Amino acid sequence: MSTGNANGNDAMSPGATFERVYHELKRMLAEGELPPGSPIEPALIGQRIAASITPIRDALHRLTGERLVEAPNHNGFRVPQLTEAALRDLYDWNAQLLRPATRHIRPGSGERVVSAAVAEEKDVATATANLFIEIARATGSAEHVRAIQQLNDRLAPFRRLEAVVLKCLDEEYRSLVSAILAAEGPDLRRRLASYHRRRLGEVPALLAVASP
Repeated sequence: MSTGNANGNDAMSPGATFERVYHELKRMLAEGELPPGSPIEPALIGQRIAASITPIRDALHRLTGERLVEAPNHNGFRVPQLTEAALRDLYDWNAQLLRPATRHIRPGSGERVVSAAVAEEKDVATATANLFIEIARATGSAEHVRAIQQLNDRLAPFRRLEAVVLKCLDEEYRSLVSAILAAEGPDLRRRLASYHRRRLGEVPALLAVASP
């Protein structure tokens, strides 16, 4: 059911409309509905999601600050088109942030981490992203959690495509869960290192399938 229209007659409060538009744009980016390198036209988005231009522009500015959208020379918006080096950097940074966090998973805490991660599990990509947030949360650092959340958002379009170029993702996820439940830090770190090596080796393929 529509909550407004592209002519500015949004039925919701301005704050609620902004949140709806912001989360819908994030979903579209994560699911590849807005392909890498493509321009983002607020008027066209407004027609698709039944919203006026103002909240769409406000949401795009926020997403630009989160590096999910680009505004080159302040001349319109577009979806970032990552280079191989940039995507490798994101995966590598994810690995570097998770490694020290694993040292905070101790006997008895693994079940909490896993149960929190799978509470909203929809698919292996979402479950893995949630698992990484809960690993970061074990540090007790809000900044650590925020950094992983931001990486999750930036890597989301590629995690969605990992199933196209990688095999046995379900088994890989279950192996991470098993290591967390066992609170085996060295084993978990080895499995996380393997997880990231596989993706670093497939960066060209991931970029190829992500391109329109």
